[in-house]
Amino acid sequence: MSTTRTTRTVAAAALALGLAGCAAGPGSGSPEPTTGESTSAEASQGPFSIPKPLKLAAVPDPCQLLTSQQAQQIGTGEPKPHSDSQWGQPRCLWRNQQAAVSVAPDTVQGQGIRTAAFNNSEDGKPTHRVQGYPAVHGGKNDLRCGTFVGTSKTDVFYVSFTVGSDGRGDPEYADPCAMSDRIAGMVLENLPPA
Repeated sequence: MSTTRTTRTVAAAALALGLAGCAAGPGSGSPEPTTGESTSAEASQGPFSIPKPLKLAAVPDPCQLLTSQQAQQIGTGEPKPHSDSQWGQPRCLWRNQQAAVSVAPDTVQGQGIRTAAFNNSEDGKPTHRVQGYPAVHGGKNDLRCGTFVGTSKTDVFYVSFTVGSDGRGDPEYADPCAMSDRIAGMVLENLPPA
């Protein structure tokens, strides 16, 4: 009898802790870029859920994934087509002495955020959300960070942010992952619905 009671007590405590963890939200300990919309519904559907699929292929020129106003906000130079990404699609580079930003869409591999999450997180799942979309960081160090963001079940884009020699004293650039997430949020604003 006491074994059953102990088992029920332990189960109830575990459930209470689990619910408390859910109330704290995903990714506690680091801020999540968001538009202010609740992401609890998306999170409850699974880590790979896409709230509203976006059409990444609708912007065929990666240099148009950021507007000139957005590039000015970040503090980078003019866009320049760059060498193809490792999956063979064009990417774009904005660079000056302050910082370098690269944006690379992936509409050809058909894996969405899954491959990036598998290769860049401990459990093979997205680590956070950017404006409600599943994301994972990759290529991190003190001066550089990249953010992969899934825009549909099959499409993903990668934003890389690197602090330049003149930007190393800029407090805005102190957290490269916060910057890559912020830029990824800007790219999302420029994509039409699927």
